[in-house]
Amino acid sequence: MPLAQDRPYQIRTAASSDVLVLATFLNLFDESVVWLTSRGLSTQWGSKPLKNDPVHIKKVEKIIEQCTALLATPVKTEISSSGPAILGICLFSSSHRSHPEVIPPASEPEFYIQLLLTSRFSPSAKGLGSAFVTEVDRMARETGIGLIRLDCYAGGEKGEEGLVRVYERMGFQKAGGLLNYYESGWLGQVMERRVDVRRG
Repeated sequence: MPLAQDRPYQIRTAASSDVLVLATFLNLFDESVVWLTSRGLSTQWGSKPLKNDPVHIKKVEKIIEQCTALLATPVKTEISSSGPAILGICLFSSSHRSHPEVIPPASEPEFYIQLLLTSRFSPSAKGLGSAFVTEVDRMARETGIGLIRLDCYAGGEKGEEGLVRVYERMGFQKAGGLLNYYESGWLGQVMERRVDVRRG
């Protein structure tokens, strides 16, 4: 991973009330839907834009209110059709928020990454997912928290477990078996990563 000063992006903390947080979520989510659908992987998030679904937008707003938000912006200005580019967003909190009835609580203080989205089309976003995890790790060490968890899609129309492998390369391990979130059979996998608080 390149050093922070060599990266084409910068990461900052944003207030949950920052209008960019919701706008970034919606833009990057819908961008990911287009990208996934073009590869025959519509079972992960469907094929319809989230911007057109007010019910889901309300759910997203509630999660955002309960989270710390990290936004990544390019060092050099990039302009998209919706304005200045935001390359990625990461939302995390002190416990799982969106599906507490499915995901068991941690036995110790934790940071739970609720959402991590990066641009699928900007070359400046390369390596950004790992950088977000590194930043959450740093913030966890500073507060003496020794556990980071997240859950990700573990199914796929082609039998792929792509996201699971991605997070394993970032130092996460599977925590428990597959979880079935919805009646539609959406499969999720909880992942966890230990934090070396002695480095804090």
